[in-house]
Amino acid sequence: MLRPEVRAHDFLVADSKAMRAVADQVQRYADGDAPVLICGEHGTGRELVARVLHQRGPRGRGRFVAVRPTFEGSDVPQVEGDDACQRARRALHAASGGTLLVKDMSDLSAPSQRTLKRAIRERRSHVEEAPDVQVVATADIDVDHAVDAHIVARDFYDLFAARRIEVPALRDRIEDLPTLFERWVKHYAAEVGRTKPTVSSRAHERLAVYPWPGNVAELKSIARRLLVRVSRSRIEAGDVDEVLPVVATRVPLEDLAFEDMVKSKLAGLLARIDGYPVHDLYEKVLARVERPLFDLVLAHTGGNQLKAADILGLNRNTLRKKLADLGMEQKRRRVGREDRALDEA
Repeated sequence: MLRPEVRAHDFLVADSKAMRAVADQVQRYADGDAPVLICGEHGTGRELVARVLHQRGPRGRGRFVAVRPTFEGSDVPQVEGDDACQRARRALHAASGGTLLVKDMSDLSAPSQRTLKRAIRERRSHVEEAPDVQVVATADIDVDHAVDAHIVARDFYDLFAARRIEVPALRDRIEDLPTLFERWVKHYAAEVGRTKPTVSSRAHERLAVYPWPGNVAELKSIARRLLVRVSRSRIEAGDVDEVLPVVATRVPLEDLAFEDMVKSKLAGLLARIDGYPVHDLYEKVLARVERPLFDLVLAHTGGNQLKAADILGLNRNTLRKKLADLGMEQKRRRVGREDRALDEA
């Protein structure tokens, strides 16, 4: 959580094109009126976007109440034995005049969805008892599948769909990373009462090549760990290397040498069969290689085994025996007869 004196919009960094689009949507939807849906992977900063939306609009002086899908939250009074619908009504009341953030739309129960839907529609219709609240919800990027699967009611989702904000993953907004990292380092330095250390350009380079599966939440954690571990006035590349998880570099298949590709496949195979009795691995691997090889070469030669044997550097009889052993000879002959029948038709 941010310190009370720190405003959320200080951390809504929009140096990248993707985040500038988010910032534009926040500005358009910050009228404190219709519901807003904020989608993205976990850790992308969906709640931060909701807080900025709240602060920039006419409801900024009102309360910002964030609740889980069960409508439990620090700002919502809990009553023993109550149900989700009762908690939803109390959450709406607690956020009166401000914003109610409901996290993880896909996890809302059907009764909770109906309670929120009724409150939103009553406010839209200016019903006197309707709570004066702007409802904002967060959702994963696959919320559409939840709608298709009837986990989220379509008429409930449609109340939010017109104002849907997509928060990009950190790996898709790398231009924002240097500023974000510097701001979080400064934030945590202020928390512990020390001068903010500088960050070397090589340290920033290390951060930029990491894939950030945990998004901004992971970046915050790394910034905090570095601030605690590094007592010097400068964070260097080696410091970053010590705290970043080791991630295997992903190389496109077409860029791998053939032997490396085979090794990669075999390494996975050996890991899967570890502990199981296997005594014919050599024959199994050879069969797995020979079958697609013969299949492709025969397709290349139009089924001509003499040409295929010449390309493979094998005796024709040897090729025939191998095809028979692999169960491919019969298939080739049957297809050949069918082809001739079609040609003669």
